[in-house]
Amino acid sequence: MNISTMKITSLLCLTLLTACNNAKDNANIVFEKFSPTTKEYKNELATKLKSNPQELHYTFNKFVENNGKEYLDIKIKGDDFEATGLVLVNDWNKLEEMKSTNGVGYAGAELKGLELAVIPSPSGADLVYKDLEEIID
Repeated sequence: MNISTMKITSLLCLTLLTACNNAKDNANIVFEKFSPTTKEYKNELATKLKSNPQELHYTFNKFVENNGKEYLDIKIKGDDFEATGLVLVNDWNKLEEMKSTNGVGYAGAELKGLELAVIPSPSGADLVYKDLEEIID
């Protein structure tokens, strides 16, 4: 094998290895194809939340108000997916300080030990805040 063939082979191998390392974290087509407010997205997210909730990481994005109800817009990350969830908040227990600042200064904060109720609905599963261990800035 001559030197230029070795260089081309090495370059191809390096390109393939780099492409493998740049694969998307989100291997779930539902989260890529649908909006977080669709039935398909919400039901798929509910399935992921039920499967292994202890292995998930939650990050606060912002507050959202819709039809007079207040929601946490959060990023949910698992080993094989990343999704956005809207969490209805009826009880502000452990979120009072965040609410008092309207979330300002909390974007990107980890919601450690977040507990959610998953409520089936004809429009897709609803997520409802239950409890929180702590907020880590």
